[in-house]
Amino acid sequence: MTSLVAVDIGNSSIKLGWFPAGESIRELPPSRVITLDEEQFQSPSWDDFCRLVDSQAHWVIASVNQQVCQRLTMTIAADCPAAEVTVLNNSMLPFESDVLAVDLVGTDRLLAAFAVSSLAPAARPAIVIDSGTAVTVDVVNQQGGFAGGVIMPGAALIARALNDGTAQLPEIVPAKENTPKPIGKDTDDAISAGIYWGLVGSINEVVKQQRRILGESTPVFISGGNDWISKHLDFECHTVSYLCLLGIAAAVEAGLQL
Repeated sequence: MTSLVAVDIGNSSIKLGWFPAGESIRELPPSRVITLDEEQFQSPSWDDFCRLVDSQAHWVIASVNQQVCQRLTMTIAADCPAAEVTVLNNSMLPFESDVLAVDLVGTDRLLAAFAVSSLAPAARPAIVIDSGTAVTVDVVNQQGGFAGGVIMPGAALIARALNDGTAQLPEIVPAKENTPKPIGKDTDDAISAGIYWGLVGSINEVVKQQRRILGESTPVFISGGNDWISKHLDFECHTVSYLCLLGIAAAVEAGLQL
């Protein structure tokens, strides 16, 4: 595999991970990952990352925001003119699925499931939790394919909906590093507790229902950075950092269907 830059463009942030040629695609240390927003394409962090990556690297992008994706590809063309750029769509992924319309599934969901299927091939079926703007709880089936799952709003979306849909409730997003008490003593604390513990309870129940179908011992994987969720769940979670980026690398190694 040539040097690879895997890019995950989400709704609120952009993660980039570098896989040097000849090194394992199953490892991605934090020193080779940066997280940016759209306004940081012309920043010292971006410049430092481009200097880290060799000029002829293959940039493979998974995006749920086409406007940001277009801007990024233009920036890569200007700053790394010798680089190869591939923007993924679902038909390129060497991955079986058992859903009604795989082309309508978020590519990030497929990649996270593919990462688990590739990194832990004996763990089938498996459940994959990823929390961002939205929270997904997806299933890898016995054959290692994507079998669908659940999508629910994340903390920031719930907070915005409460604020938009009421006359007086403020927009409060709970701090993930501070566990709120389940009995809020004022409105802000009550909202924070409701969002935080509501998400924990929802994920617990979804996994419980999925395990009734898949088997009670089905392993659960959760993307890195979501320890605030995993420490409150009723089951063991295997934490894997940068699931989507690892999924991109695994898909490239398996052979994209270009």
